[in-house]
Amino acid sequence: MELVEILHRLSAAQSSKEIESLLQQTTIALLSHYKVSTHGLSLYPIELESYFFKQAIYEDPYVHSNALQMNHFGELYVHRRGKEADSPYKMDNRVCVGISLSTDNTYYYSALIRSAVFSDGTMVFGPNNVLMYLMRRVNAQEQLLAPSFFDTRHAGTFLLGGLFHTIEGRKVLQPATAAEDPRDKACIFCSSRVGLGDENPAFRDAQLRTVIGKLSKEYAFKEKTLLLNNYLQTHHLTGEEAQKEMKRLRA
Repeated sequence: MELVEILHRLSAAQSSKEIESLLQQTTIALLSHYKVSTHGLSLYPIELESYFFKQAIYEDPYVHSNALQMNHFGELYVHRRGKEADSPYKMDNRVCVGISLSTDNTYYYSALIRSAVFSDGTMVFGPNNVLMYLMRRVNAQEQLLAPSFFDTRHAGTFLLGGLFHTIEGRKVLQPATAAEDPRDKACIFCSSRVGLGDENPAFRDAQLRTVIGKLSKEYAFKEKTLLLNNYLQTHHLTGEEAQKEMKRLRA
């Protein structure tokens, strides 16, 4: 199913089961066929988490419900401390970036970019690390901060606000051609999202994290054991078959 059709169905979905299935389909489509391009730079997500909120239908308490997560399809949303589009940015390593995916004014939806491969071949793991790697390269063009800034500060500070503005408010989600796409798409993994509190166990445990690639050493994903166990369970692998597949995924 094409991304446009998935999102059309998502906007009309009424049950949690259907919504979560469509959210998984959305992130799989993004990891398989799309990239983020801004300032002549491209990043290819390899790990995404869905954050979707629709009043009275799917009220995920872990969603920021910021205005930039509603009806801003294809734009980047740098995490903020409030619900308004001009609320101050989050600070330190709490500031991360997501792809806004909502297509109308009835729901909030963004996919947090937890890990990505950049067009220079660099794989970056961790949502704040992804944002900072992108900002270093954007700053090389915008020249709003001294290049040495990124050598001493690795998380968010108020000094980055002006630079964050340069990547918001523009359509950055684009189809990726097979020839340029550097991602290993051999395996897709799903799990619950990373680092959420215990406010709502049902939403906390929803399978809204999607990962593409392998579980070998160079892929520094969080909670690899959880990803592996879910993969084996989903594919109904046990015993010798499971051991063989585990070896392949970790190679």
